[in-house]
Amino acid sequence: MTLTRPGVRTFLVILAVIGYLVVAAGFIVHPGSTLAQAWLSGVALSVTAILSGLACWARAIRVTEDRRTRVTWLFLGGTALAWGLGEFVAGFYEVVLQRDSPSPSAADVGFLAAGVLLVTGLLRMVVPEPNAAARIRALVDGLMVSVAVLLVGWVSVLGPTMHLSRIGSAEKLLLLIYPSADIALITLAAYLVLRTRAGETRSALPVEPIALAVLVFGVSDCCYAYLELTGAYRSGHAVDAGWLGAYTMLLISAVMPQKKKAVETDDLPRQFGLLLPYVFILGATGLSLVIPAITGTDEHGTRWIQAGLILLMVARQLFSMRENLALTRELEHRVVARTQELDTSHQRFRALVENSSDVVSMVDRNGRLIYTSNSVFRVFGIPPERLIGGRVQEWMDEPSRIAMTEALESISATPLATATLEVLVVFPDGRRVAVENTVTNLLDDPAVQAIVLNSRDISERRQLEDELVHQAFHDSLTGLANRALFMDRVRHAMRRRVLGPETVGVLFLDLDGFKEVNDSLGHATGDALLVDVARRLTSCLRPGDTIARLGGDEFAILVEGALTGSECVAVAARINECLESAVVIDGRDLFIRASIGIASAEVGTVSADQLIRNADLAMYRAKEKQDGEPALYDPIMHSSLVERLALEAELRKAVADHQLQVHYQPTYVLESGELVGVEALVRWPHPERGMVQPDLFIPIAEQTGLIHEIGRFVLREACFQGQEWARMSPSTPMNIGVNVSGKQLQRRDFADEVSRALADSGLDAGSLVLEMTESVLMNDAESAMRTLKALKDTGVRIAIDDFGTGYSSLSYLHRFPVDILKIDRSFVDRLSGADAQDSLVQSIVQLGNTLQLETIAEGIEEHSQLIALRRLGCTMAQGYHFGRPAPADTVSALVMDQNANNVARALPA
Repeated sequence: MTLTRPGVRTFLVILAVIGYLVVAAGFIVHPGSTLAQAWLSGVALSVTAILSGLACWARAIRVTEDRRTRVTWLFLGGTALAWGLGEFVAGFYEVVLQRDSPSPSAADVGFLAAGVLLVTGLLRMVVPEPNAAARIRALVDGLMVSVAVLLVGWVSVLGPTMHLSRIGSAEKLLLLIYPSADIALITLAAYLVLRTRAGETRSALPVEPIALAVLVFGVSDCCYAYLELTGAYRSGHAVDAGWLGAYTMLLISAVMPQKKKAVETDDLPRQFGLLLPYVFILGATGLSLVIPAITGTDEHGTRWIQAGLILLMVARQLFSMRENLALTRELEHRVVARTQELDTSHQRFRALVENSSDVVSMVDRNGRLIYTSNSVFRVFGIPPERLIGGRVQEWMDEPSRIAMTEALESISATPLATATLEVLVVFPDGRRVAVENTVTNLLDDPAVQAIVLNSRDISERRQLEDELVHQAFHDSLTGLANRALFMDRVRHAMRRRVLGPETVGVLFLDLDGFKEVNDSLGHATGDALLVDVARRLTSCLRPGDTIARLGGDEFAILVEGALTGSECVAVAARINECLESAVVIDGRDLFIRASIGIASAEVGTVSADQLIRNADLAMYRAKEKQDGEPALYDPIMHSSLVERLALEAELRKAVADHQLQVHYQPTYVLESGELVGVEALVRWPHPERGMVQPDLFIPIAEQTGLIHEIGRFVLREACFQGQEWARMSPSTPMNIGVNVSGKQLQRRDFADEVSRALADSGLDAGSLVLEMTESVLMNDAESAMRTLKALKDTGVRIAIDDFGTGYSSLSYLHRFPVDILKIDRSFVDRLSGADAQDSLVQSIVQLGNTLQLETIAEGIEEHSQLIALRRLGCTMAQGYHFGRPAPADTVSALVMDQNANNVARALPA
């Protein structure tokens, strides 16, 4: 049985070896009686043979990938089982019936069947060839070797012994069959080992152990036949140890793991396997002549065996001739097929070369053309015969000629060396063609003996690459340099001359009013305007200056070689002059001017990125001034920018860490002095800067989008605090004013956000007043109208903050659902002093009364302003005169005091 566990296999092998040694010692020492010896021999031999047969069959069951190996194991197992059954019958005669086994008997059936099965199994191992002729030839070779060995055995031992023996003819014939079969088995075993070693046979079987077992079995059988002829054999004889050893070895071979299939080796030449039968025949023939001459015996059987050898030799020659003839025909067919294949391959290769988009050429060491494919005419328009004999560098420009000569010289010294280079070929008709060449040294190749050039026209590819490079570094609309190329030019200018008096200047331009042109006349008009501006800017610059469009309506100009910064100012003046005249597009006269920022530096003082950034900062300063004059960079601009970035980072952290607070500025009724409301104002108590003014961080919040989160925080905080004051003084309702920025109003979900704050806090919607400026409402009137209507649906009230400073149009007061007008403090300031003016405030108050709107005056700081507002009919006011914005606790104290006063006035005197 084939086992997979190495420990179990090793144990079984050791057990089999120990068992063999013990029983073999018993055969040699002969302890006990003759009957005991017969009993030991019969049991040991039959059991060992049967076990080895079962092990071979189990091994065959485990083999699934190789059918020939599996069948061979089945034959070997059948051999062992048949021989074991024959030995069991022979032992039954001697042990149970206590008499010698008759000859022939039923035991001989098992022994003969074992021989047939073993011969068949060995033949399957010896003759693995796939065709019938080769199998028959191999079988004849085996028979020749077997008959040769039989001839030697007959003339030396068997013949004389058979002649002298007195046993019956049937028994003699049987005893003759056994050694003859054994000789065939020994021959097949030796032949198998030799063919395996010579590489003619590949097998996954353990060939050497099986062959050794067959050899031991055959020798034991021959010894048995000789002892039986001489009457010297008894059961338990030492010769039985040979049979026992043979089947023990077969058992071990079946138990051991399967080896990998052998591959061909060069241990022995293959020809040895073909000559092996003749070696046996020559040796046997010589011995069959020498031995009878020495012994003086001459048997008729010798001549019959010799005649059989001759017939086998003739048959082998016939089969060999037939096999050689078949091989010759097969070789002829292969040669014809291979010739046709080579011819087809040659024609195919020629067609590919001649019709390829590449030109294949062959040159000698000196670069002289000795062959070029016909495709040269299709690719370059030059006939091949015009090129043959000339030098390959003939029509190249000078740099390409030098490069090709160097390439040919460099690869000529190394076989199979290759080089790739690009050259420019100038044809007589003026055409300039970019050619990519792959040069390969095949001078040492007997079939070529030249340097091979594969040439390809890459003019279109080069043109496309140049176009792509141009597109990568130029603006597609204006054709000017783009940001990447401009940055590279500035860096190059900064690196070119580290020392020297020259300065490098950068002008940053932004077109004023360009957005309005795009929005009113369309992007097509805007693009046409940009193209015309680019043309004008290019025309007014020096030849060495670089102009680029950085994106949108932003342009940049690099001024190189300027001795002073004033030269950059002169360039800016020329630019303004170029832009003064109208740009006519589709019959319209468009006037446009530019905000120009200038930054210059001596070469090597700042980096290119810093120089461009400085010009950008100066441009924003020019845009803020709005006087049309260029702005020169000042380091203070950078400091302001750094300060703004630092403040932005700190503001983000303050919002995330909930550092912001809400303070409240009270609103009073002018007639009674009653507290009727508050305005919620955000405050930022910075841990290091102190209280940061809103006019510093609110614009930053607007630009960065933090205003949404800050506005949401103030709204919810004010709603919850307003509800708290409503619980403290239910008899004194208070209005809670919250400022709304334009970005908040543009959000579609702002009304929902207000509704959630009211719902979460429980504040009555009528107590919430949302304050916004006129500019916020008019920035996107339609969107603002939708949002205000949604807010009014929730019940909140709307107040116009800083009224009078914006559009001041009566139309939007009719359109928008406004409830309160807050008079800007700039108008209130005019009510104080010697030249007090109250006409504007009176007009606003009357407008509010006419439209049934409440009016609240902002910024009351003096008592005289209070008296004037009361006289003009303003209903409510707020300002420092009443109190500064304070935390919620301060306002809570005011609410409690007012509530106590109201309770006191309500009590009877």
